[in-house]
Amino acid sequence: MITQIIKKDGSKAPFNKSRIDRSISRAANDAKLSTKETNKLVTEVGDSAVRFLESKDKATTTELRDKILSELDRVAPKVSAEWRRFMNKK
Repeated sequence: MITQIIKKDGSKAPFNKSRIDRSISRAANDAKLSTKETNKLVTEVGDSAVRFLESKDKATTTELRDKILSELDRVAPKVSAEWRRFMNKK
């Protein structure tokens, strides 16, 4: 399993699942999901991201984000839209 993620600028950061969970949770809150729905989504999509990383020797933040958004598109399109809306603000 990956212990580090490669950022856009080439630097490396420790893998931290809680950052993934927090990002999914924020997007779900912006999409007005209930706490129960948010928790379920965080578990489902967060676990999918971890499984994705288990098969990799290295991964970039872009690959990880794309995987998460792909899962969100499939199971929670409103949450995916909120995540993209936030990204476009940056």
